[in-house]
Amino acid sequence: MPGKIVAVQYLRAIAALLVLASHALLYPLATENLAYGRLGWLGVILFFVISGFIMVSVTNAGRFDGRQFMRRRIQRVVPLYWAFTLVAAALALLAPHLFKTTTFDGSELALSLAFIPFYNAASNGLHPLYKLGWTLNYEMFFYACFALLAMFTARRRVVGLTIAYMALALVGFLIAPQSAIPQFYTSFLPLAFVAGCWIGLAQVEGKIATLPGPAMLGLALVAVLGLIEGFAWNRGLVEDATAFVGFLAFSAGVVLLALRYQQSLPQLTWLERLGNASYSIYLAHIFAVALIAGLGLRLIGSSLPGIVPIVTVVAIATGIWIGLMLYRYVEQPMLSRMQRQPG
Repeated sequence: MPGKIVAVQYLRAIAALLVLASHALLYPLATENLAYGRLGWLGVILFFVISGFIMVSVTNAGRFDGRQFMRRRIQRVVPLYWAFTLVAAALALLAPHLFKTTTFDGSELALSLAFIPFYNAASNGLHPLYKLGWTLNYEMFFYACFALLAMFTARRRVVGLTIAYMALALVGFLIAPQSAIPQFYTSFLPLAFVAGCWIGLAQVEGKIATLPGPAMLGLALVAVLGLIEGFAWNRGLVEDATAFVGFLAFSAGVVLLALRYQQSLPQLTWLERLGNASYSIYLAHIFAVALIAGLGLRLIGSSLPGIVPIVTVVAIATGIWIGLMLYRYVEQPMLSRMQRQPG
């Protein structure tokens, strides 16, 4: 993203840390914990809102080259995700005891690499072989839809996406399809991209900088109430539609607040670096969690007083470190090489 907005990088870092903390907290548990699960889900929703914002911002107000856009998106997302999927598949085949919800299956591997949703019996959900990739299935779907609207202006693109995604969500609500592909694409989750797109449109049209203080105060209040509602609402489901509304209100609110007051934010180089490396942290952290929390607790035992919190903190720190190293020595050089290639 040329001319990166530091406030957005801060939020990308926070989103990645939420997902990492969620998995580190959940890994030692034998059963699901709603609050821990929703911590990661909030991170994903924040990621989606940021993604919608960035796509509108980088393509600006007019038309753009859809093929060039998709080429860059594929370069950004696919190679690293494929690499982690293949590593996970190999480990699931050779050392299945390392995983809680990952098993090797050749057909599922092929579907995962093609970003095609399917029901995964091992994880009991619509997850690819590398479970974290479910969010990337939504990302690629969003990129493809966005590229198809390349010939329109930004406002028409955002309106078109809003109508399409709301229609899909309505179909999902009314019909509740059971097959994997229609169930996946009629989810309410892509509406988070739509919220981000509207924020991106406001940024492109110069409206965010003119938002008055009282309006921002009201927005902050709505964001806080949304966060409370997202964690407090309990029907036994982590990905609950009503909780999604609260988390979406919070995510959209904090993105708007960060953009409006970005000039007043402190310079936090370490947080910006985490934001730059957020994709690497997202993809790599589960290996750190499995290694530290899984293997560590197996060797030490979980009965020792205070050992679970200590191992959890070490797992989070290790996940951050591995993600930063991956970004510096793999992701960043790879992207630089691909961007220099003609096309």
